[in-house]
Amino acid sequence: MDVHNDTDRYFQTLQNQKETLQKAKKRQGQRPRDWKPREEMYLGFMMALVAGEQRERRDTMRSSFIPPAYLPCTTPLAELRRVTIRDLQLETHHRGTYLLLRATTPPRRITAIMVLVEDDCADVVMLQLYQQEEEDTRETADIVNVGTILLVKEPYFKVMASGEYGLRVDHLSDVINVDKDDPRIPGAWRPRALEVELSAESLKIKGNSSMGKGKYWQAITEYSESLSQPATVNEIEIIKRNRSLAFLKTKQFDAALSDTGFPSFGSNPTEKALFRAAEALYFLRRFSECYEVLELLRTKFPNNKQALVVLNRARSRCSEQSTGDYNFKLLQAEAKKLRPPQLDHATYIGPVEIRKTEKKGRGLFVTKAVKAGDLLLCEKAFGHAYVTESDEGNSKVTLLINPEKNRAFMGGQSDLIRILVQKLYHNPSVARAFTTLHHGTYEAVSTPAVDGKAIVDTFLVEQIMSFNVFGCPLSSLIIHKNLGAKKSKEPTAYHSCGIWTQASYINHSCTSNACRAFIGDMMIVRATQDLEPGTEITFWYRIPDGTTLKDSQEAFKSWEFVCDCAICQDAKETKAAVIAERQKLLERMKRVRDSSTPNGIQTDKVERLLKALNNTYTRPADEVPRLLLWDPQLLLARVYIAQKNITKSLEAVGKTLTALGFIVVGADSSSAGFRVVKWGLVMDHLVEVFLHARSAFEAIGAWENSMRAEKYAIVTYRIVIGEDTSFKSTYGR
Repeated sequence: MDVHNDTDRYFQTLQNQKETLQKAKKRQGQRPRDWKPREEMYLGFMMALVAGEQRERRDTMRSSFIPPAYLPCTTPLAELRRVTIRDLQLETHHRGTYLLLRATTPPRRITAIMVLVEDDCADVVMLQLYQQEEEDTRETADIVNVGTILLVKEPYFKVMASGEYGLRVDHLSDVINVDKDDPRIPGAWRPRALEVELSAESLKIKGNSSMGKGKYWQAITEYSESLSQPATVNEIEIIKRNRSLAFLKTKQFDAALSDTGFPSFGSNPTEKALFRAAEALYFLRRFSECYEVLELLRTKFPNNKQALVVLNRARSRCSEQSTGDYNFKLLQAEAKKLRPPQLDHATYIGPVEIRKTEKKGRGLFVTKAVKAGDLLLCEKAFGHAYVTESDEGNSKVTLLINPEKNRAFMGGQSDLIRILVQKLYHNPSVARAFTTLHHGTYEAVSTPAVDGKAIVDTFLVEQIMSFNVFGCPLSSLIIHKNLGAKKSKEPTAYHSCGIWTQASYINHSCTSNACRAFIGDMMIVRATQDLEPGTEITFWYRIPDGTTLKDSQEAFKSWEFVCDCAICQDAKETKAAVIAERQKLLERMKRVRDSSTPNGIQTDKVERLLKALNNTYTRPADEVPRLLLWDPQLLLARVYIAQKNITKSLEAVGKTLTALGFIVVGADSSSAGFRVVKWGLVMDHLVEVFLHARSAFEAIGAWENSMRAEKYAIVTYRIVIGEDTSFKSTYGR
């Protein structure tokens, strides 16, 4: 939704990649006989490494190709059989086996981490590791470097895009960093000098030193090694508390929480254990449990000032979560300042629930009556990938191409997949909210973990992402202001994107009754109409624009559904001759607008053309909004307001609202009260429509109507921006 689907634009790239895959598939099962010499592979890799470092200094657009989906290994390591590089067959997943490999080069990071590896027969092959931590989270050399020993489970051997041969690992649990003391390591790879076995205390001190240097992943390894040595119960607790901090630093909150002893801290809990448990619970968004632990901490250790700070934050999150009462002015300020704009706020789920629909699987329904403008959801993103705006500099956009599914996305989707995979892998306790989202016909593995590690199917993540991803601006307020200042047309897609698990249950309808807005990585969903209990909530996946049925339905193909709303049904029933007539009238209207003089537009001609266009519709506008009419009607309202023609301006305002499906009374210069009887489609420009009504009513001294029009403008603003605290600073008064 609102992401750059560039399938048509990159059609040739898709076709080329399909041909490459088809050629590679013809070699399936073959064992290569044209291996390059080891020295040539090494030289070629090192030259590419140096050249790549130079290119990475410039802004670049990267490409990421998704291979045909394959399942992660679910077999315990003890049941796998070891093979060598020469045993591998092209385009094959070697089920039931594993490779033991040693890195012979420094790593190179592009969309994957690439490194040359050897087996104990001295054969060399390229290894590609996907979905690893980003550089600013974990340095590439900390993941793999010269001498690192890796175990690749059920290796996937393929022809790479360059035409050379390589191993590709898409699932995080399919590769293991092997400990130097592992008995599987060949003798030739073992250190020549015997290392002195360190005590638990010595290893703990090493871990503490690594923590001090910011080497958190190394510290985790050292603390874990320490725990494998003989130690007292007290020593074990201390080591675990230290490791808990390292887990917090690396966003492994499940593991951090486990190391604190939560929920059974014992009769004499330590200050550090309680505080780190509270932090882990906070980052897992378990705010009420976090609050309880912090209350215990404050009782036991009343002088801990840092605990009071976190307690106040947890109290605020609990309040947001239960009431939906947010300081939206603060949210806007944070979104303006933070990069990435990931805000520290809770999710509020309002009077809604997930239910089965008749035709569209699951949907979201209101559980009580709500009014237009009421808050339904204010949801923190489950995962969010921010792509800097072009004028912010250093913008790196990725083209994500899936030849098998015949789709291409431009933006943050590639990064979003990695972010989601990492989150699910390191914090499996949060996985269910994501993995239960719609994923089409894809059949995932049922095994949640193997050898103590979570199994995260990268291709399931990609499938869920493709169905449920939302493109998002930095702030809907910025978009609204740019529209008002005529700086841009209304954008239909964004490079930044995310997953909001609750909002994902909202189905599409062109006749939507809700609207989403964004402040950073918070999505705010408000009702655009008065809704009765049990009404299904719908919003736009694509903004309807009155185009042909074929064009509108084509846009829904990627979600694999057909929209059968009143607008689409009417378009289906509209004859080709009527569609052609509308197009002619629109073209004539455009010519009139283009030929306008500085003194104004030929309003009489536009009025006649609009009347003719309006007459091509048969069903009432409150049932089928007349999408081709509202924009030119708004243009007339602007002209008449500028001319101070109050009667005509109110008439144009009324017709604009009618075209959008509203039923209004009193949109004229009579003494009748101005009132919205039924709300229609809501979009950014509707704020302007109501403000024109306010100005017109003020001009004739109809003060009550003017105030009512302003109230409707504020409600509309609240819907499209997500909040109304910034209304006065945007529009004055």
